[in-house]
Amino acid sequence: MPNKPLTVVGGYAVGFVFQAARLPNPGETVIGDRFYECSGGKGSNQAVTARRLGAPVRLVARLGKDRYGDQALAMYERLGIDTNFIVRDQESHTGVGAILVDSAGRNLISVVPGANLRIAREDIDRAEAAIADSCLVGCQLENNLDAVDYALHKAHRLGVPTLLDPAPAVKLPEDLYPCLDFIKPNETEATILTGINVADPDGAAEAGLWFVQRGVKAAIVTLGQNGAVLVAGREVKHFPAPTVQAVDTTGAGDIFSGALMAALWAGDPVPASIEFASHAAALSVTRPGVIEAIPQRREVLESLAAGRNK
Repeated sequence: MPNKPLTVVGGYAVGFVFQAARLPNPGETVIGDRFYECSGGKGSNQAVTARRLGAPVRLVARLGKDRYGDQALAMYERLGIDTNFIVRDQESHTGVGAILVDSAGRNLISVVPGANLRIAREDIDRAEAAIADSCLVGCQLENNLDAVDYALHKAHRLGVPTLLDPAPAVKLPEDLYPCLDFIKPNETEATILTGINVADPDGAAEAGLWFVQRGVKAAIVTLGQNGAVLVAGREVKHFPAPTVQAVDTTGAGDIFSGALMAALWAGDPVPASIEFASHAAALSVTRPGVIEAIPQRREVLESLAAGRNK
């Protein structure tokens, strides 16, 4: 797939991170021990990850005309992400999110999407030539679902491979599945979308088959520390996750998706791309934050080599 850029249709949200020994119960206040702000949003995280790992990236998005939007644009320009298809929305604020993290690295997240929900078909049409000139179009579900559906249908009609990370999970139109070359839900999202209890590799394989039967070319169901399962045609393969000590799991799924796109852009076969993404995500959870936790390509390759030499 090399030469043509990746195009990500996605959202941005600034994250306000609160760390404490444990997560609060409903109605309870827990005193934390650390606070910081970070750049986030699933589409943004995936675009930044793919760019950090070597792929040229365009981002189709909406930001508020506020200081958080200014900060996002400055980050993209610093990283070399194409911002020509980012709209500054006069009607809404940049997306924001509150992230609570406990001492085991588990998290609770609440997002107010703001301008992300105002991405429209007109934004996709404006980017049509860029979409046609892409090696892959990646989407998530933090935006206006109508625009996401429209973008994936458009890319499919143009013959451009597509990847959907269906998070946060919502019921999808049945005619969208045949437009997907890749779908990458985690166990919770796969359970919501398929109605199948996905708690282990067998459940992931069953859910993956459900997607493939509806027209998806390849389903990649991630299971956190239990790895990932690929279902493509008649192929079913489980990829164990590297063993690491988790510090903060926030954004690991986004880093997996961004790394997967970067590996596909580099021309790696799907199984090798999944292994690359698994190691990138595993390295990320050993560090706090999301953008700050994205590993360098060299680190991922070293982790892969170390895993194969065991």
